[in-house]
Amino acid sequence: MLNCEWAGLLTRYDCRPMKTITGSDCLEIGTPFSLPDGSAINLYVTAPSAEHIQISDNGDTLILLSGMGIDVWNSSRLRGLRESLSREKITLDHKGDFRLLAQNKNGPLAFAQAITGLLTVSRWASEQLKIEHSERDLVSEAEPYIIARDPQAILVRNFRVRGASRAEHTFDLRHGLDLIDVISPSAQGTGGVMRKVGDVLNGPFLEPCSPLIIVDDRFEPLKAEKEIGILASLTRTQAFSSLTRTVH
Repeated sequence: MLNCEWAGLLTRYDCRPMKTITGSDCLEIGTPFSLPDGSAINLYVTAPSAEHIQISDNGDTLILLSGMGIDVWNSSRLRGLRESLSREKITLDHKGDFRLLAQNKNGPLAFAQAITGLLTVSRWASEQLKIEHSERDLVSEAEPYIIARDPQAILVRNFRVRGASRAEHTFDLRHGLDLIDVISPSAQGTGGVMRKVGDVLNGPFLEPCSPLIIVDDRFEPLKAEKEIGILASLTRTQAFSSLTRTVH
């Protein structure tokens, strides 16, 4: 059944039930992401059959980008967008809708792919407008893939736990029994996480949870590999790119 309670298997973002122009059920999912002008990125979920869901932007993205002065209907630009989004199994139809069709059981992964795809479009638009990309929200980008590993597991943002020093530490997410931080590859980030994880691992307040550090390796893979190697000496560590491949 297509309702916001069911949508909790896909995402913990805000959900609003609505109707399509044909009167069928639809869910509007508000995301924490935006286009270069600050316009919110929303996704719409429908059920074209009992076995499938469809995730779409309802054509909003290209309309908004056109309003920013980008000639989105240029054939070479459309071809480039289609090619870049095909990796996430997203199609762009003749009306300008970005769409992704998936079996119900693959819905959580499909939702994560839709997020990744529209963020790709947003970064592409920034390049077309020759403006700086907004700062990446790594936790929000990773969250849909983390949920997709086990949609039934508890998810808590900004989870707090005390360490051996009795200092209180905050992890980006708790998902099931994993205490997760998502970091960019830097010596500073690695050092801060290792200090926190070491204090927590030696404290009496952790079990049955355990830390998992996800390092963004999508843009500086060699640097990320180095930081992952350092972190792995202390705790479980995973590359962001492998997170997107290990979801079932």
